[in-house]
This record gives sequence, structure tokens and C-alpha cells, in this order.
Amino acid sequence: MPKIPKGKMRVEAYIDEKLWRELISIAPQVYGKYRGGISHIIEEALRYYLATRCNTQRHTNPKLSIRDVFAQVVMRLRDKYGFTPKEIPEYELDQAIAETRGSDRRTIEKWKSAFEKSGLIKYIGGFKPRRIVELIGAMACP
Repeated sequence: MPKIPKGKMRVEAYIDEKLWRELISIAPQVYGKYRGGISHIIEEALRYYLATRCNTQRHTNPKLSIRDVFAQVVMRLRDKYGFTPKEIPEYELDQAIAETRGSDRRTIEKWKSAFEKSGLIKYIGGFKPRRIVELIGAMACP
């Protein structure tokens, strides 16, 4: 049995075979071909899972102008997906902001920052530009 690194635990679980095959195919794409890539993917997935259930985001009452723009972005996402998503990759949020407010990088970053400060979105895992964004305020949008 291999030596377990300090601060780590060995875990055994039964998961769906198709899910396992997807996992081992994506690990080298994300982390390269080095030992421990699958462990990193599983740790990231667990962090993501826990982050979506441990809501520590402070909620404020966003200004009406910020809420209106957020509602436009959510409507754009709703049109794309056919439903209101709860979580999306950051690049999808960037695209929706670009389509509603303009494609300048500074504009996109400004609106993401305003949404985050207002408690409308929260980053919950991954790395830019594929990190996952939770749309906290999306359920309040019409």
C-alpha cells in the first residue's frame, strides 16, 4: 500500500462506472499527466459540493440599477438554457454580460464585481475562466 501524504486521507467509495470514466478522461486535461491528478479532481469536486451548501455570502440589498442589469443577464441565460440556471461556468456569465452590457473586458469585470459585492453571485470553485459561479439572486428575478 502506498504511503499516504501528510494531511491527506485515503477514501474508498463506489461510484457509477460511466462517471468514473469521465473523471479519468478529464483529469489529464485539467491537471496534466502527473500522479495525483484524479485526487485533485475529486478534492475540487468535493470543495465545490460543500461550497454550494455552506452559504457564507452576506446578502445586501443591491441598488436597483444593479438588480436591473442582473435581471437582464439572468434573462439572457434563461433564453440560452431554457430555464434559470443556479450555477454556470464563469465564461457563460461573461458572455451574457457582454451580450447585455457590452463586450469590453473592463465592463464585464465591473459588472461581475458589482454582482459579487451585492450578493447576487458567488464564486464556488474552479479556476478562471472555467470557475463556477452560483447565481444567488437569480431566483428573485422575474
